[in-house]
Amino acid sequence: MILGRSGLTTRRRQCLAALAAEVSAAGGPVHYSVVAGPLQISPWTAYDLLRELERDGLVAATYGHREGVAVGRSQVAFAPTEAGRAVLGTTAAPAEERALRRGVERIASLGQAAMRSSRSVDLTGHLAFWIHQAEGLSLRTRDGLRHLLRTAPEAKTALSMFVAGVYGAVSPTAAGEAADALAAELAAFQSRLSRTTAARRERLARSVVALLEAGPPAAPLLPET
Repeated sequence: MILGRSGLTTRRRQCLAALAAEVSAAGGPVHYSVVAGPLQISPWTAYDLLRELERDGLVAATYGHREGVAVGRSQVAFAPTEAGRAVLGTTAAPAEERALRRGVERIASLGQAAMRSSRSVDLTGHLAFWIHQAEGLSLRTRDGLRHLLRTAPEAKTALSMFVAGVYGAVSPTAAGEAADALAAELAAFQSRLSRTTAARRERLARSVVALLEAGPPAAPLLPET
């Protein structure tokens, strides 16, 4: 695996830098043809370079339909991984990831009081609640949740499946009003998810994966009755 600066060829570094710039401008993963333009190479050459970078662990590929198209062949899109950003010297966590981390810390500190005004909580706040729940699950379950996020066809499905998976894992331990509160939080999340742009859902999905990989395990927090 090529992770050091000295092991990355000039051509691959240029491709990685172009990809990072296009992803930053688009707010999410981009098609390989988008990377080809700035490098003045063919789309297929860009595709081959990106696949090489993917094998090196510097780029990640995702699959999904174009926005507004729900059927037909899915498209591949690419974005730098944390290792790729480190090679370029751009290791700062994305804004959504920082906001999610703050949200998780707030919920860990304040408990369900942090979610009292659920109607005014944005998607980041709802996801922070479910990430905090996920941190108390077994390593095997968390691995399964990360797999769901990485392999879902598009970000909306990925986030929906992640939250549904966490809910399915923690709800059996809740009863009565606590169970009702969990169900209400699930419904509030789904409602907010449907009103969030596709680009932001993509960024949040990647940030959730990053937090699940980096965050320390914690005891799950059930809604107060």
